[in-house]
Amino acid sequence: MNAARTLPVILALAAVTGCASPTYINTGEGETGWLGMNEVTFQINDAYKAAPPDCVAILPLTIKTPSQPMATPEDAAKVRLSLYAHLATQSKRGVRLERIDHVLNQVKGDRKALAEQIKCGTMLEGEVTEYGTTFLALYSRVAVGIDLKMVRAADGVVLWEGHHTAASHGGSIPLDPVGIAMGLLDAASNIRDEQILRVTDDLARRLVSTIPDNRVVALDDPVNEPPKPVQQAAPADDLAVAEKLLAEGDHAGALAAADRALATDPNRAGAWFLKGRVLMLDQDYTQAESAILKAVALDHGNARTLNALGAVNAAKGANDRALAAYGMAISADSANGFAWYNSAVIHFNGGNLTEAADAFYGAGLAYLKTGDTAKAERALTDLKDIAKSGIPVQAKIRTIEDALSDLTRRKT
Repeated sequence: MNAARTLPVILALAAVTGCASPTYINTGEGETGWLGMNEVTFQINDAYKAAPPDCVAILPLTIKTPSQPMATPEDAAKVRLSLYAHLATQSKRGVRLERIDHVLNQVKGDRKALAEQIKCGTMLEGEVTEYGTTFLALYSRVAVGIDLKMVRAADGVVLWEGHHTAASHGGSIPLDPVGIAMGLLDAASNIRDEQILRVTDDLARRLVSTIPDNRVVALDDPVNEPPKPVQQAAPADDLAVAEKLLAEGDHAGALAAADRALATDPNRAGAWFLKGRVLMLDQDYTQAESAILKAVALDHGNARTLNALGAVNAAKGANDRALAAYGMAISADSANGFAWYNSAVIHFNGGNLTEAADAFYGAGLAYLKTGDTAKAERALTDLKDIAKSGIPVQAKIRTIEDALSDLTRRKT
């Protein structure tokens, strides 16, 4: 078939696949797809069902050779960051990507040693199969594809695997000169830079949605900041050095820098707080509590340090003390979603569903106020689960749903 005859066929197929919603194929249940068009293929293995992971670390993604369009390491990093962002909306504990990379380099790729140091026993690894744009005058295709699997580090058992290629098609079958012009315009507009970001987001969201998430767990980092580029300039202040090293994933270096800051001035609340955060992330809760208490004493009414005090007490099983700290944090900042949400988790796990519903509702409203729609949706999901128990929370659910819809409309 020559090129003149092939292009209309390509455009016709693009019209079909471009408008179709993705089809989810659970191969573990014996499901099969049709022509492989816009399919999200996944499998949840028995090992996952028997012992769902409570923490997942996303390893650097590799690139299939050859991949068409050809992906670069920077492209793979963008896909990994999108996966991290979407997996963060689940109840599984995550590990910052910079921390994973730092330790992975130290242990020279040893997965078991990595799992031990970052206190996370499950790894998500994958291969980018394509990333980029194909442009054929009247037709363009922006596509991102990946093969993923979730592996238990201790024995290499595969818990879950997923495969998907998300794509956006542009162009049309020209019937007249105007149609040709419109087709060219549509094909060209499809390859704008933001389109590849949308397709990457679609890929990550669809694949993560197939990973079961049926637990309610607390948030772990009281600062709860998304990953951000590390500043390259070397700061002179030891506390700034500690912050930089923590952002790079170097926990030992961050602790050493915080200790140097405290040796110069033992009344630096920020240094005690950072030290407590690092110790919490390393699950050394006894020393973490001591450092955080000093930060609280030095900086009265700081919602972030009170959040940390609540989190470390909850990790130690001192739930009454954790709730008291979260209560003080909410008094200091009513839009403190972290404190609202973690209070809800304590009530939920203790069987106090009415109190849990009130706190999840408070978390949803707090996250809406700060514009964190992902965590507001997480709180909404938890409220809906409580509704199944017969607790009257329909009005709360409707309020958050309406607010989310309104926020989405205003953003678009």
